[in-house]
Amino acid sequence: MKFIIASIFSTLFLITNGQIQTNSTTQPIDTSLSKKISLSGFCLCQTTLTDLKKLAGNLKSVDVEEMDLPKNCYGQDARYVNGKGYSSNKYPGVIFQKDKNSDYISKIRLTKDFKGNLPGGVPIDMQNLTLKEVFKTYPELTEKWGSRGCSTYWNVGNDTISFFVKIDPNRKPQYPVDESYYSERPIEAIDIKISCYSIFNRANNRFKKLFNDPVIFIDSMNVTRIELNAYQPSDIAVITVYKDTNAIKLVGPQGKDGVIYCNQ
Repeated sequence: MKFIIASIFSTLFLITNGQIQTNSTTQPIDTSLSKKISLSGFCLCQTTLTDLKKLAGNLKSVDVEEMDLPKNCYGQDARYVNGKGYSSNKYPGVIFQKDKNSDYISKIRLTKDFKGNLPGGVPIDMQNLTLKEVFKTYPELTEKWGSRGCSTYWNVGNDTISFFVKIDPNRKPQYPVDESYYSERPIEAIDIKISCYSIFNRANNRFKKLFNDPVIFIDSMNVTRIELNAYQPSDIAVITVYKDTNAIKLVGPQGKDGVIYCNQ
């Protein structure tokens, strides 16, 4: 298992259908990416809060526990409005969270009341979903454990989806992770999220990068190496590195030097 620790951070630069409602100004999203960020017919950065209000007359504002950045953590996720969302009886177990700078929905939180399909069509019932079942569907996530020191949850995920398992304070030591124990634990929530800013700049193949650096994202916000250096290793919970053709598929020709996603 890979643990996301400061030494990885310091060596990063050595690694060189449903009811989708769209706005008339919405830009197209690559089909493979769209599948990763669509749920119950809603696609992130294509659906707006205005769309939701038209579909669900009883849409109401609700508080959201940010499991990877709880109240006692420093900082926020730049991709969406933290701690606030919208829910409707029409979509049980689903909370929509708005992009910070637009009307688009950039995050969907799934709670214990959700029963349906994950992106890609995988059926789940949150009432009995365990981490072991998640690993059967996403075997690559077995090495993607992460947690901020201020959080009480393990975050197992990638750049678009996160599964949260409650940390048991009685399991000592916390590190290394007791994988066999936590694999049997229930999933408390699932987040599907991405930066709409990143989406629309990807569509135009405009990314900022320095020289032969990888294209770098923090919470899907495109940054340069200099901007990344302003963060402390403890600010980063999960790092995902893409190379070669996988990187080029994500961002186009600018990905020839690699792509790095850092999630806080």
